[in-house]
Amino acid sequence: MNFLDRTVGWFNPRAGLQRISARRAMDMQARAYDGAKRDHRTANWMTPGTSANGEVAGGEEIVRNRSRDLVRNNGYALQIVETYADSIVGTGIVGAPTGVKGRNAKTISTGWRNWSEECDFDDDQDLNGLVWSSVKGMGESGATIIRFRRQQFDSSVKIAPLKLQVMEPDFIDTMKDGAVAGGGWIDRGIEYDALGRKVAYWLFPAHPGDVASFRMRRMVSERVPAGEIVYLYNKLRPGQDRGMPLLAPAIMTLQNLRGYFEAELVRKRTAACMVGFIKTEDPDVQIGLDPDTKRMKTFGPQKQRMEPGMMTRLLPNEDVTFNPPLADAGIDAMAAQYLREAAAAAGLMYEQVTGDFSRVNYSSFRAGGHGFRRRMERIQWLVVIHKLCRVIARRYRDAALAAGLLPTSNFGWRFTPPGFISVDPYKDAQADLLNLRMGKVTLSQLVEERGYDYVEFLSQYAEDLAAAEAAIAPGFMFDGDPRKAKGGDQSATSGQSDDKQKTDAADDAA
Repeated sequence: MNFLDRTVGWFNPRAGLQRISARRAMDMQARAYDGAKRDHRTANWMTPGTSANGEVAGGEEIVRNRSRDLVRNNGYALQIVETYADSIVGTGIVGAPTGVKGRNAKTISTGWRNWSEECDFDDDQDLNGLVWSSVKGMGESGATIIRFRRQQFDSSVKIAPLKLQVMEPDFIDTMKDGAVAGGGWIDRGIEYDALGRKVAYWLFPAHPGDVASFRMRRMVSERVPAGEIVYLYNKLRPGQDRGMPLLAPAIMTLQNLRGYFEAELVRKRTAACMVGFIKTEDPDVQIGLDPDTKRMKTFGPQKQRMEPGMMTRLLPNEDVTFNPPLADAGIDAMAAQYLREAAAAAGLMYEQVTGDFSRVNYSSFRAGGHGFRRRMERIQWLVVIHKLCRVIARRYRDAALAAGLLPTSNFGWRFTPPGFISVDPYKDAQADLLNLRMGKVTLSQLVEERGYDYVEFLSQYAEDLAAAEAAIAPGFMFDGDPRKAKGGDQSATSGQSDDKQKTDAADDAA
């Protein structure tokens, strides 16, 4: 207690006790969260309590354009974005029908595969390429728009009448705002109903940054129902309706790193230019103002060029002092620190971004990859498969049913993302075999992780075995035939073989 507390307590004990309790509560609150203190360390720390959409609206276009500039002109930024897409999609996320068997399963799989090769509205990629481009666009620009384009069809159509058009988020008319009938509203090109659910997008007919299209078309946005659009983005906060680029937390880091490299280059080029200084104590040959003629005295060019190993000029009594090159001020360490921060911001490993594996060994790299793999799996299942692949599969089924190309409508879909590249293929193959024997995975999962359709794989495998048996001499078999136990790990069948040998011996003795 201080003097004032004791004085108040002397005249009014209850009031004095309340003062002491309030002061102690304030002290406890100040000690509980250092981040809530207001002092000289946090005086310039501005922390507005805006919503997710409010924060995105304030910097979406600027951050997106800066992210694209880095991807265009910074090799590390390009490596981050493409590694992100390669890790999530790779060569494709395999889709296969579920709930059907036999001929129906084969018919549906064949139709899906044929449509996947022809589904691009621009006729440039197959479905796997479109998904990869969508995920890369999500990383580079914050979001990607996939628009379903219905196609006319008749009885001669053999492929589902549906196309997919991949577009950048710039197509959304962010200047479109206002109220709509029924209590809804439009916020920066996205229309909501009275309950706050997205019901439509207002899209330009062409990219607003395409000058040629701007001249040829009226750039007036049109209303596209939300059911005809997939707006693919990684939702990081509740209520967030727009995506931000993967590089958003690392933009200043990568830009500062680029500036740091430029400054180092200028420093070294400057040091290389200032090789040496020519000095003399002879007043007759000193460069300066001639008191008689009032003109500058020169003895040849003042700036002398130095070729490797040779000086071209020395006057009597001249001395040469060389400019020592500046020492390397830890460029590698500084660059590594910047790149670690950029890699962490993007959820990747430093070694993946830089290709520098000098600081890790086999065990540390495998252990360090666990967090990276878990993050990529989360985006695979909770973003790409949930928001894109399953929606595409449902729209494909509707279009194929309308065209009479499916034998049944009572089936579902499963999607298998690609497996991560093995660091030790032999050990990983042993782990796959044990997991398969224990029932922790299925053969279809292992096959589809490698990018193959399981039904097609089984059909091809059966054909290969039949062809091998028909063409090879009787009794000969490949060591890789899983139907035969030969060579490799026979622990699963060794006990049965021993029992059979004992039975055969007993029969012979009898």
